[in-house]
Amino acid sequence: MLIKLLALFPVADSKGKEIDQGTLLRYLAETMWFPSAALNEYITWETLDTNRSKATMSYGGIVASGVFTFNDIGEVTQFEAERYGEFDGETRLETWSIPVRDYKEFEGIKIPTKGDVTWKLDLGDFNWFNFEVTEIEYNKPFVY
Repeated sequence: MLIKLLALFPVADSKGKEIDQGTLLRYLAETMWFPSAALNEYITWETLDTNRSKATMSYGGIVASGVFTFNDIGEVTQFEAERYGEFDGETRLETWSIPVRDYKEFEGIKIPTKGDVTWKLDLGDFNWFNFEVTEIEYNKPFVY
């Protein structure tokens, strides 16, 4: 994972199995905005109960799993997984939770538009990010 400020100045450069696992989990979580991605051959699904399913993604020797929770009409209400994070200089597995809400339709696809990204830590919840999707485009005929 290489992050650069203004595409010029490196601010993060990490690699390894922990970063790879986090990348797969982020992909899984983001399938709620790109539902056809959930059909990827690298993803398998297991029903846990009437409102929860476990998605497991395997790619390049890395395996990651997360649980999607659905409401009674089939909308995703949360994604949760054990994800590596760096806390107090230590990399460890912690619960990574993304509750979502406020669905809206874009190009005929209904997706969640608001949510939070929260780490469930022993010291309490750490709300890392709040998001709102205001627009999305599918099937762009050119690279952007």
